[in-house]
Amino acid sequence: MLTEARRSPFAVRRLLASQGYQETINFSFVEERWESELAGNSNPIRLLNPIASQMSVMRSSLLGSLLHVLKFNLDRKAQRVRVFELGRAFLRDASVRNTDTTVEGFDQPMRVAGLAFGPSDSLQWGRKEQTVDFFDTKGDVEALLAPLKAQFEPATHPAMHPGRCARVLLAGRAIGFVGELQPQWRQSWELPQAPIL
Repeated sequence: MLTEARRSPFAVRRLLASQGYQETINFSFVEERWESELAGNSNPIRLLNPIASQMSVMRSSLLGSLLHVLKFNLDRKAQRVRVFELGRAFLRDASVRNTDTTVEGFDQPMRVAGLAFGPSDSLQWGRKEQTVDFFDTKGDVEALLAPLKAQFEPATHPAMHPGRCARVLLAGRAIGFVGELQPQWRQSWELPQAPIL
């Protein structure tokens, strides 16, 4: 049961859609490379019987899936991409016990992640085209959390550019990151510019 202080998944989806993001739904099993490179996870949860050899581990981050969606759209000549996913991540956690909805040793938190790429606004005659940047996406995060006020502090994340990444804090508690994709991952994904995650 949700209290008034918590938003439902529907409300989160609606808020992100109102910011111009489109929802994607992706597999929970991903390439092992995504886990090591984008999540810094050297010990991912392996599947005993994967449906495809390249989808052999459970995701601990939604970022790889979003980059895959971006690449798919760019290959089809999309100029501006705004996507998000609200889904489960899969983490090792010895404190979790078996119940009707949990599996012993594994935490399955619901997470939200977004990606912005290309022009900050749709093409229009009255304004010069400008590429989306950290501050545009930071504003989207602030709008999602409003009326609560988030703080942002410099941070590092395996998927993000070391000098262009911030940890998002709410009431002193770290709740996520916002930043530009690290240049080496941008190059390995063959992206013309870095998306903001």
